[in-house]
Amino acid sequence: MDIARPAAGSAVPPRTLLRELAIAVTWLAAVGLIAVGVSGLLAAMFGAALGRDFVAGDRPGVTSTSARCADLREYAPGANTCRDAATVHHYGEIVDYRIAAGLLGLGLLCAYLFARRRRWTETSHLPAAFTSTVGVSVFGLAGVALLAFSANLAVLGDLSSVGQYLSGGIVSAVVAAAFAWSLLSALLGRKSPTA
Repeated sequence: MDIARPAAGSAVPPRTLLRELAIAVTWLAAVGLIAVGVSGLLAAMFGAALGRDFVAGDRPGVTSTSARCADLREYAPGANTCRDAATVHHYGEIVDYRIAAGLLGLGLLCAYLFARRRRWTETSHLPAAFTSTVGVSVFGLAGVALLAFSANLAVLGDLSSVGQYLSGGIVSAVVAAAFAWSLLSALLGRKSPTA
């Protein structure tokens, strides 16, 4: 269904524009939080398949004070070394916090869909491809940065902690591709100004 866009030069009340921006940002935030949750699940799969060190191990040269080691051993009493305790602790943070963010995103998505069903999410004053453009830009940049960083770590010869960045990069790239498809559809579906 095509939504009529306002004529060029027509004034849009600032309150209306802010409300529509808030709606668009809510959608993007829900997608972003769910993507973070999916990256947590992917990190957990990496940990199960390749070991927790791949996801959360300290890089070579990282040392902890004896006080820090004592703190870490509280989280991982069965760990043999301080490095093992740090890996267990960081792995839990990476996976659990990301999954918690994903659950928050699902809640936000449910609220958004409820509002959409009530027709409270109209954004007729924003450009038709606004959310797609922002989504492909943000997730595309995040995907490129995270994948490049994980590749750089891998090239250095030690795979410790590569998985936390790789999981985020993969998910960001997939979400960016979905937004790119939406953007392309919006651009190709738009009527020609001369028609």
